[in-house]
Amino acid sequence: MGDRRPAERFAATLLRAVLVLTLGLAVANFGFTTVGVDGTSMTPTLQHGDRAWVPRFETWLVRLGWRSWTPGDVVYFRAPGAAPRTWIDRLTGGPFLIKRVVATAGQMVELRRGRLWVDGVAVDEPYLAGGPTAVPSLAPTVVPRGHLFVLGDNRAPLASRDSRAFGPVPLDHVAGRASWVVWPPWRRGADDGPSWNLHRL
Repeated sequence: MGDRRPAERFAATLLRAVLVLTLGLAVANFGFTTVGVDGTSMTPTLQHGDRAWVPRFETWLVRLGWRSWTPGDVVYFRAPGAAPRTWIDRLTGGPFLIKRVVATAGQMVELRRGRLWVDGVAVDEPYLAGGPTAVPSLAPTVVPRGHLFVLGDNRAPLASRDSRAFGPVPLDHVAGRASWVVWPPWRRGADDGPSWNLHRL
């Protein structure tokens, strides 16, 4: 009989690889993952190149009806009408955008000379750099059932592609909520000195 040890070693290695891959997929889908930020539509909250921590279990709690996304949450989602551009997009359901929830189902959202109003009340948005930006106004829009209205924190003209462009986002397009910026741990500030970058969203 031939030596079966190489075959046994190969089978054991393959089994370990499958177990590691399965565990990794389980953690990424039911535990936590991170998402990268591409672009400046969420400055100053998120900078290009940041990575944000996403507790994926929250998404399942929302789908089960035990939790809901609320105004102020920073979520990543598949934009309505966006078609996959790469094989990675096809595998993950992307491409994805990351924006801030400003209104939920049944609420009326509008922009008056750059100022956000929800249900007729002006919203304080301390996360905007320098306060509201002069952008075209948005007529009062009621968010339909099962949708969210999202905006980028960078409200400069043409700085963010968000619900002003593609409308409210269906809940089933939302893949998760970014809760912490975890990378890079620090950034060089205006005075060329490093500043701590880890922060809660």
